[in-house]
Amino acid sequence: MADGCEKLTLDIITNPNRAKMSFFSLLLQDKATRPRSGKKKASERPASRATVRVPPGNQVQGDRPYSRTTGRSSPIRLYAKSPTLISERVYSAYARSRPSTGKTMQSKIHTMTSAARSERETSTSFRSIDPAFIEVSKDVIGLTIWRIENKSKVVKIDEQEHGFFHEGAAYVVLKIDAEEVTSLHYWSGLACPEAEVKLIEQKAHELDKILNYATLFSKETQSHESTCFLRLFPEGVIYIESKPKTTVSRAAAYIKRMYRVIGRKYIRAVCVEPSLDALDPTSACILDGHPRMYVWVGSNCPYSTRLRAINLAKKFRNMQRKGIAHIIVIDEKDESMNTAFLKKLPNGHTSLTNGQTTLSDGDHLESDTVPGNGTRNTVLHRVSGSKVMYDMPEASRCPLYHKYLVRRDSYLLDRGPNAPLYVWVGHQASEGAVSHALLRGKAFCEHRCYPTTMTVCRLREDHEPIEFKKNFFDWHEKVTKRRQLTKKYSIGNIERALFSTKDNRTVAKMNEHWSDDVFPDGDPETEVWRVDGAKLEQVPWDQHGVFVNGQCYVIRHQITEAEDSVHTLLYYWLGSKSSESVQQKTTDLVLEMNRTTGYKCVLIRVLDEKEPPHFMSTIQNSIIVYDQDVQNNPTDRQMFCVRELENGSMRVQQVPVSSEWLNTSASFVVTTSTGCYLWYGKKSGGPEREYAKNLLGFLNPSRMYTFEIVTEGKEGNVFWNMIGPEENYPQDFSKDKLERRPPRLVICHVGPDCQCRFNDIDSFTQQDLTDANMFILDTFDLVYLWIGSSVADAVRSQAYNIIKTYMHKDPAGRMFDAVRVWMTSQHYESETFTKYFRRWSSNGYCGRDKYDIARKRVRQENAQIDTEQQVVDRSHLNYPKHDYRLLLREEQPEDIDDKHKEFHLTEKQFCDVMRHSRTDFYRLPLWKQQQILQSTRLAYIPPTPTPLSISTPTPRET
Repeated sequence: MADGCEKLTLDIITNPNRAKMSFFSLLLQDKATRPRSGKKKASERPASRATVRVPPGNQVQGDRPYSRTTGRSSPIRLYAKSPTLISERVYSAYARSRPSTGKTMQSKIHTMTSAARSERETSTSFRSIDPAFIEVSKDVIGLTIWRIENKSKVVKIDEQEHGFFHEGAAYVVLKIDAEEVTSLHYWSGLACPEAEVKLIEQKAHELDKILNYATLFSKETQSHESTCFLRLFPEGVIYIESKPKTTVSRAAAYIKRMYRVIGRKYIRAVCVEPSLDALDPTSACILDGHPRMYVWVGSNCPYSTRLRAINLAKKFRNMQRKGIAHIIVIDEKDESMNTAFLKKLPNGHTSLTNGQTTLSDGDHLESDTVPGNGTRNTVLHRVSGSKVMYDMPEASRCPLYHKYLVRRDSYLLDRGPNAPLYVWVGHQASEGAVSHALLRGKAFCEHRCYPTTMTVCRLREDHEPIEFKKNFFDWHEKVTKRRQLTKKYSIGNIERALFSTKDNRTVAKMNEHWSDDVFPDGDPETEVWRVDGAKLEQVPWDQHGVFVNGQCYVIRHQITEAEDSVHTLLYYWLGSKSSESVQQKTTDLVLEMNRTTGYKCVLIRVLDEKEPPHFMSTIQNSIIVYDQDVQNNPTDRQMFCVRELENGSMRVQQVPVSSEWLNTSASFVVTTSTGCYLWYGKKSGGPEREYAKNLLGFLNPSRMYTFEIVTEGKEGNVFWNMIGPEENYPQDFSKDKLERRPPRLVICHVGPDCQCRFNDIDSFTQQDLTDANMFILDTFDLVYLWIGSSVADAVRSQAYNIIKTYMHKDPAGRMFDAVRVWMTSQHYESETFTKYFRRWSSNGYCGRDKYDIARKRVRQENAQIDTEQQVVDRSHLNYPKHDYRLLLREEQPEDIDDKHKEFHLTEKQFCDVMRHSRTDFYRLPLWKQQQILQSTRLAYIPPTPTPLSISTPTPRET
């Protein structure tokens, strides 16, 4: 090599024994033994030699060359040359698997097929980036959207067109946040040509490689978008008819369009023909026109959908009407306005008929919600290739565990044809597994005959959305469990901000949310009843905390903070050996008690052996549970287990008299007709042993001071003869408590046939709670059922069954008896519920009040908009006029404005070309104006930037 480079020759072929030596050891040896002078000419060198070139100023250290200038190790490039080689390839000398340099290398190259040779040459050669992606960088934060135009060109669209998607076009959507987390999607309309769908997929994969593989990458289809895609457009998505460019006659033909609004959290507006059939009592519609836009609201439309329909109309007005349009909101109370609105429809009806169509259940469901019998058929597949039968074996079925996801592999989560398909890729997975994840997911869908509109999403490790995590029984978060409620600080509240979780202006630590639920301090008052058939029998105060596991109990606990602040808690304790009929009757009695109090109580289910700390505090932190079977067969011997709970409470459980019920982590009290024994386990604590002594005063006062203490390992024959022969017993108590996770809000739809459907609400706030619905707040270990104030009593009575149905459909496979169950009503929530909302206020619900305020604001905005102002751009009068055919030429006069070619047309030419007068043209929506301009080839085409070439590194061969 020129410029004074040292050249070392390494003869590997002639000496096979030297091939076994370390590569760089041979380099050092040859450098020491090679003569310093007498360099051979190129023609005298052996034909097949591997030449290693070390740049000057570097020296070899260990297995890598060391640079004296940079102080870093750098790779040595090994050039394998042979007269029979077709091409020259660069190899890394310290690669995991080194290429052979002898005859084996030559034979491999000779037998290389033309297709394989072309693939290798392509991977190592330079390829061009699409000009539209040149300025893409992770440093540019925000939302960027591209669209396929002219069947092959990728064009970046303006920000005012974000959220508007043509049904006959294909788009690439990229979102980059402040933490450089990239969300990449490619979307295709239902009327998009197949060629453009394939092209947009190719361009999306090209952009994915430019970004070094996005954090989230998905394939989306119109009307079947995932929540990950819809959350990029919080104001909603609007589907626009036709393509961005079509024939002039089709583009010019335009009548008023109606958009049917569907969805709840993230709404979608579907473009339909204006007709009476498009009006549905459970949804809202937007009729676009000039100078007015009408928002028609059905009588049964949820208030959350009403508010979002109004906001979507505002977006349409501001982005497509330049803010010059009045918004008229019409609901079921406006009879005269309803009549006037119906006359504007082509049918000319004056009243609604009974033949209206009702939206199907799928129109109201979010894309990540699975209707039907839930997701217990969830299957996890390990993915190693594109052959479904061989490379995608089944890894596990529900319940799924986090440990099944191995970092070096990729996995596919199949939840059926009605839910998005997720492909999870680990950190240590190969580059091919990352780049081909979507293609393998599509191959799986084709093999299973799933719909072509199904969403396929690739996820990177540590960036899984909550829709993916909820399918695992024991998902473990790897990030610090902290979150920030607000970012407002001041000198006065900074100290309180570090410790408080009550003030909305402060910061709460996430471990506060993961902690056990507590209630405010105050004057307590407790009453206990035992369920006896269809009635409640009150328990005297000295028997509070004494239960039988074959019965059920109701505990009412009131906490008075002030004269006008009273918190009422209704616990219902269900014995582990009580019958289902008794448990159901207990639940009905509790619901009836709550109804008589005006739904002011918080209902809490407590299961035997799973008592929470706040329940133990209501019964003086002590509970004694008698065994139903032992009580039915009384003997002169009794045995009780005493153990301390996490919060210091004591739990006493009667067990059969047998050595197999002993436990090293507890103390036991054994009473007989002749004496009493206290057995202490090696792991039992001092409080447990002292409580066992005091328990004798309650169980057998006559033996309170005459007992014998037996420690574990020092039992005598008398003790074993009394409780039976010595057997193996456990060392600790099992801990099957579920871990708390970030909360999920789920809305419950109860149909007339008592069928329940559950939809997840992403990024929930208090405004998502409506008074006419029931919601479930799921923290994985605890399930809250929130009931709106307008919910009918017949539906309230099914609250317990609704929770059972929800748990039966749980994708993680939790059992109903494994979670805590709470019920609360609107306006009477406890702090244990409201702490999961970013901001909480007494009037923060979504209901009639919010809807009336939104309508009032619309009227105020209409009063400030002058629809009679000139909508025609008069600046065209100052432009010189040219013939239409001249404007289409590549070489044009210098006085032509490329951005506004339509300004150079005369009035007659404008009408002939656009098929509209200037006044009518500028009254059309901006998307329709742009469509006509593109169809007439007068739209502005930005100059194509110079393509940028980048090299794709060759992956290491295995």
